[in-house]
Amino acid sequence: MRAVWLVAIALAACAPNLPPAYVHARDTAEIDYASGRFTDAGQAWLDAAQSASTARDRSDARYRAATSYQRAGQLDKARALYTLLAAGKSDRAARSAFTLADLRVQGGDEAGGYAELEAAIRKYPSSGVANLALTRYFAFLASKGGDQAVLEYVTRPPAELAASELTEQVLYERARRLDALGAIREARDAYVELADRYPYPHGAYWDDALFRGADCEQRLHQSQGAIDLLERMLRAREASHMSGSYERPRFADAAFRVAELYRDEIKDPEAARRAFHSVFVNYPTSTLRDDALWQEALLARGSSDTAACAPLSLLVTQLPDSRFAPCAHELCGALRPIAERECRDYIERDLRKEPKAESAD
Repeated sequence: MRAVWLVAIALAACAPNLPPAYVHARDTAEIDYASGRFTDAGQAWLDAAQSASTARDRSDARYRAATSYQRAGQLDKARALYTLLAAGKSDRAARSAFTLADLRVQGGDEAGGYAELEAAIRKYPSSGVANLALTRYFAFLASKGGDQAVLEYVTRPPAELAASELTEQVLYERARRLDALGAIREARDAYVELADRYPYPHGAYWDDALFRGADCEQRLHQSQGAIDLLERMLRAREASHMSGSYERPRFADAAFRVAELYRDEIKDPEAARRAFHSVFVNYPTSTLRDDALWQEALLARGSSDTAACAPLSLLVTQLPDSRFAPCAHELCGALRPIAERECRDYIERDLRKEPKAESAD
């Protein structure tokens, strides 16, 4: 018990000694704001700012006053406080600068507001909202000058962005706009450069860049190059010691695309069957698992009467709710039809088609 009292005393000694007037005004402001009395909350926060004993508490109270006046529709008061904060060096300066730009856009001055937004991005590239603000600025440029306008900006970005953590986003946008403009080879190179400069596991766009780069390779009729980029992505996949794996959104899609490329472009049905099966085995949470087993079975039906049964048996036992499960008996006579579920017409039509892949010979 004595130890508990000692800890309590120590914590009390370390606690900030807030002025009673500040505490009273702060508590009043929070009650007013929660009750929808935003104008009263704004005034109470200004009272708190007057009573604050530290610069941090003072700037925070002024920011809370600005947001309260903004909610109350008293935009002149809100702008005045945001302007004061944006001119300073507190933790609230960056957010205030971005909010001022938003208010200007909302007030009808779109060009001026977005110019102010871009200036805020350059001044505060490390802000938590800079990434989203830059995305909005790209959308504004595109609305005025299309993909070419965005490409011109990201090809020669301001020095403040080129030297910041926003560089990765700028490089990704450059690749995307090249892609959209039909500069496929340049886009492929830009995607690969991005993946090289910002690799797994830290690259935010790494898997998407390799996936899109593979798509460019396919459009350039470089099927093996597309497979190489996708397999480069899949080789980085890690197993977790806790459960599952450190999954990226594109992993399962990439594995499925590899199988499609082997089937449709390389014309190697055996490699395609193995690749489709790996989607089922290696990606237990993917919605592509039943599609993969079905495609494996379609490829297998040309090799023997029973070759399709192995993947279809997995399909009906492990994924019985799949849209393909009621059709499994159509490809494997050893499987019984599923009661009260019929094979869909569009799947029946696909079954009447010839197998997609043939041997290279």
